[in-house]
Amino acid sequence: MGGRGRLKNNGSHWKRAAVFIAAVVCLVASCFSDAEAQLTSDTAHITTMAGRVSVERGGELWTASNGQAIEAGQIIVTGNDGSAQLGLPDGSSIEIFPNSRIIYRANRFNLRDLLDVYLGKVRLQIQHLLPGDMPLRVTSPTAVISVRGTVFDVEVDAAQDTTVSVATGAVGVRHRLMPGQEVIVQSGQTLHVVSTLPLTAAAKAAVPLRTLGRVVRVVSDTLAQINSARGSSGGQSGGDPAGSSSGGGVSSSDSGSNETKPPAGEDDTGGSSGSGGGSGSSGGGPTAPPGDVLP
Repeated sequence: MGGRGRLKNNGSHWKRAAVFIAAVVCLVASCFSDAEAQLTSDTAHITTMAGRVSVERGGELWTASNGQAIEAGQIIVTGNDGSAQLGLPDGSSIEIFPNSRIIYRANRFNLRDLLDVYLGKVRLQIQHLLPGDMPLRVTSPTAVISVRGTVFDVEVDAAQDTTVSVATGAVGVRHRLMPGQEVIVQSGQTLHVVSTLPLTAAAKAAVPLRTLGRVVRVVSDTLAQINSARGSSGGQSGGDPAGSSSGGGVSSSDSGSNETKPPAGEDDTGGSSGSGGGSGSSGGGPTAPPGDVLP
């Protein structure tokens, strides 16, 4: 009797263990299914394209087509005349300019990694994320850009320096090669990230485009006022019948007067100035006309 009881107890233990294992297997399968569905739903599509647009596979370029699906990890290359726009499932879009090379979701198991820009220029229009969602991430050889919802450009030149320009919203930028704090780039600002300079030094060059426009307008208005004042001053001095100089320090001979300067030693009244202030007969000075008496 005791042996049969132990067998029954062991059998019930095995049953409970089997049920537990089955539940774990179902849970793991469900997680993998959800992850696969989420990755599949993140597939992008080419909505518009022009010129040479290719998808790189195994080191070879394959011509892309309008409406083609772009899976995570795929490389897109545009030629001199090539451009394309990718549509994302959430309504966001990525515009790819000529002479560019990008990777869509290089890390397919991290949904934050949206785009890697290796060369060229892209414009991203990202939908606003829900509160609590992790920001998306765009990387280049020199910068890591965090974004929650905005419109901005990322351009990488041949030296692998990165230029980030924000049209609306704001993005956070960190240097990928050097330690340092994140710099917030606001709407209307541009940040140039150089591979050999810390981001704090590069951030000093970030100038708001609106502020720059105001400075240009103020300078233009000031120059216009100066030119207007000069023109008004020139007109007044040119019309002075006595040939006197105006407040600009312009001499009467420069102000348009037709009078000739009297010869040396002779004043404006036609008289003579003798040497030492004496008579005109000494010092070889000019003689007085007949009938006049020298003082």
